[in-house]
Amino acid sequence: MAIICSGSGIVLREVNIDDADFIFELYTGDDFRKTIGDRGIHSRQQAVEYIKDKLQTSYALHGFGLWILEANGEADGEVNGAAIGVCGLLQREYLPHPDLGFALLPTHYGQGFARRAAKLTLKYAAETLHLQTVLAITHPANSASQRLLQGLGFVHVEATIEPATGERLQTLSLDMTKMKAFE
Repeated sequence: MAIICSGSGIVLREVNIDDADFIFELYTGDDFRKTIGDRGIHSRQQAVEYIKDKLQTSYALHGFGLWILEANGEADGEVNGAAIGVCGLLQREYLPHPDLGFALLPTHYGQGFARRAAKLTLKYAAETLHLQTVLAITHPANSASQRLLQGLGFVHVEATIEPATGERLQTLSLDMTKMKAFE
């Protein structure tokens, strides 16, 4: 298991086949499908295929991707070391720059995990990948994610049309040279 980065009571690590049950649970949740979309995962086997074909392929092609988010702090009690979400960078064909993505199991909303994971990911993007710009796309109704992104310094730019669905997505951009995510 390759750990990408850790801090603030969380660990971001590469996804592996052993995470198939977790990926299945997260990606088939009602909140995930409503605010992020259906990724075609309807069985554990499809979760395994998604891990291999999408997540692990992204690591090989781009050197980044979505990573498993684990709680790793004493204050997190019973979730210590448990997978609670995903966070990382995606390189979509229809976007000019990598975009930040994150999703949590609903039981972990409102506890600061997404913000901490996003900050760690952006720090990695700046210090290790030397990215100048990071984008983020959200469903128009996903105001919680938009607020989190704006709090990290992202600003709204022209909306993106998702080619496969034709859906209009809120698009935000972060100039990594002016980033306030580490403050």
